[in-house]
Amino acid sequence: MSKAEVWAMMYRMYGATLIGTPTAGANGRAINFPLPGQITVQYSGLGFYYPDGTQTQRTGIIPDIEVYPTMEDIMAGRDEVLEAAITFLNSN
Repeated sequence: MSKAEVWAMMYRMYGATLIGTPTAGANGRAINFPLPGQITVQYSGLGFYYPDGTQTQRTGIIPDIEVYPTMEDIMAGRDEVLEAAITFLNSN
């Protein structure tokens, strides 16, 4: 998940238009913290920011064009994100 968010940020830096839903905001190096009872908690231990200083952790990468697939469209076999991308490409 984290690597995909980094790639999305890099694509945006080079002019790509991001289409879809916001990401999870879970980027950064994962750190394991052991707890009693053989339980391990994993969390992101480093800050991760856009070049302008805006935080991405817990916020995610916000697409330029937000598209939220609905259950009805998924059940009907429609891909709302792909359709939005095609519409965007055809209009530019």
